[in-house]
Parts: sequence; structure tokens; C-alpha cells
Amino acid sequence: LRRLTGLNIVGVWKRGRLEPALPHTMLTQHSIPVVVGTDEQVTDLDALFVIYHETDTPVLVIGGGVVGRAVSHALHERGASVTILDRDADVAEELASIADRVVIGDAANLQTVKAAGIDEAPSVVLTTNDDATNIFLTVYCRRLSSDAHIVSRISHDWNLEAIHRAGADFALSRASLAIHTLVSLALGRELIMVGEGVELFVEPIPAHLAGKQLASSQIGARTGLNVIGIRTADEFIANPAASQELIEGETLVMLGTVEQRQRFVSLGA
Repeated sequence: LRRLTGLNIVGVWKRGRLEPALPHTMLTQHSIPVVVGTDEQVTDLDALFVIYHETDTPVLVIGGGVVGRAVSHALHERGASVTILDRDADVAEELASIADRVVIGDAANLQTVKAAGIDEAPSVVLTTNDDATNIFLTVYCRRLSSDAHIVSRISHDWNLEAIHRAGADFALSRASLAIHTLVSLALGRELIMVGEGVELFVEPIPAHLAGKQLASSQIGARTGLNVIGIRTADEFIANPAASQELIEGETLVMLGTVEQRQRFVSLGA
């Protein structure tokens, strides 16, 4: 992919876990690569994967509330077809304005969910505001469709592991999104959220690493962090090469967990 697009794959999400991208890492239909590059390079990757027009089969959105409607609107803007499944017949007419098809009924009913297209849907998005319901629906939908890409809303962080074990490919909690939004606003920076538990860190290059090449610094091996860029006085170097020299006073931009960042900080203690 780097030869074809210039992008650097820094990690791969697999059922709720961010794994390092190694030369032998296999990408499957349930993998979510985390890439670093320019807008043009990401556009090239989209074209390579044909991610927005892979199929005319509608995405199945379960739940026609505020979140479900927002998801449907966003998918429509991407050119995707959408089927919304909701149990409230009173909102059918309103939902019809933002979906290609509306099915009214209980998602836990086999005939209803099949009528909504679970067998053919490339992706299923669970948007109810009840974690237990979303976990149950994840198990249910995964058994009915082993190939569908399942994305779910989660209200409480402590249910993230459960919903990934249930078969969700990706889940995002409302609490984490709120925290990241507030921090970004407080720091005056753009909201960047890679996924649950993974953040973007900006750290000055410590004295004990100054003068070393990125490869010999062993930042990744010793901490687990991915260095995705270096900020110099004059420019930002994306996807720095292994031979890139680390200069004291410049800044590392890294991707990882809070624990990995703490390991990095402790190296210079």
C-alpha cells in the first residue's frame, strides 16, 4: 500500500484491538487500517479499496433515533444506500426522507431483520441508546451474517470489551467522544480520535534520543508507540523514514495508549 499510495499504515484495528502494522500483517475484510498521509494519498487509498461504491446493497441502520438519523445522513452524503429498521411506525414517514427504505418492526424478530436485508447488507450500524440491546443485536446479527461489518454505539466504556467479544468490528462510546471533544476545545486543536483507548501524543524529543536515527531509538520496540510524524522548526515530516535523525528541540507526533506514553516519558527519567 505504501508503494501504491505513499501512505503509512501505523496500525490495524481488529475487533476492538489496535495491533501494530508489521510486514507480515494480513488485512481482512474486518480489518480497519490506521493510516497516515496527505488528503491526496487517502483519496488514492479510497479509490484503491473502492470503499464508497463497492456495492449498491444498502447499509442496514438499526434504530431511527437521533444517532441513527445522523448516521443515515452521513452515509447518504457518501453516496451509500441506507435501510433504516425501527420499531416506531409513527416515525416511518419522517425516516423515509433520509433513507432509501424504511422497515418497521422489532430487530430481534428474524422475519423483520431478514426483510430489512441482513443477509445482503455489507454493513450493520447499531444505534440504540441501550448497551444491552446493542450487545444482544451484535450477537444476533453476527450469527445471521458472518461477513457484515458491524459498527455499534455504546454509552458506557465498561461495555466496550463485551460488544467486541459479541462480534462488533468497531464501537465508540459517548463518554470517550465527549472527553476528547472537550480536551480538543480546551487545547484549541482539531478533534482527532482514532478509537477507544488510542490517542495522538505530541512530545518533545528528549536529550537521550537526540542525535539518534528513528530506527535506533527503538521507540516502537520499547514503548509500543507509533511515530507518525516529526515537527521541526520549519515543517512537519509525515511518515518519517527509519533513517530520520532525531534532533533535540523538535517534536514527535505519536499514536498509542496512555500507558505507552507513560513508558516513553519514563525512558528519560
